[in-house]
Amino acid sequence: MNKEMVDSLYSKRIRNSLGQLVSPRQDLSFKQLKIFYEENGFDLNDKFLNNLELYTEEGKLNYAAYLLADENGISMKVAKYSGVDKVDLIENAEFGYC
Repeated sequence: MNKEMVDSLYSKRIRNSLGQLVSPRQDLSFKQLKIFYEENGFDLNDKFLNNLELYTEEGKLNYAAYLLADENGISMKVAKYSGVDKVDLIENAEFGYC
C-alpha cells in the first residue's frame, strides 16, 4: 500500500473507534455541553447523550463522551489555517481538561 492508502485507513480506524472505546471515567457530567445546545435552540430530553451517540453498545460512556465532558484528562490543540495546505497558520488555541 502507498502512503495515501495507509493514511486513509488509519484515519478511518481512529474516527470509527472513538464511539467504541470505553471512557476511562464513567462519572462524567455534561453541564457545559447542555448549556451550549440549549443556547443554540435545542430542547434536550433524557435521550440527550443517546442522541449524541456517547454510549458504547454495552451502555457505557465512550471516549467521545470523555472528550466532551465537563472535566477530563485531555488537552486538545486546535489550529485554523488560511487554506487547505496547512502552511499559513491564522489562529491556534489549547483547550485543556474541560
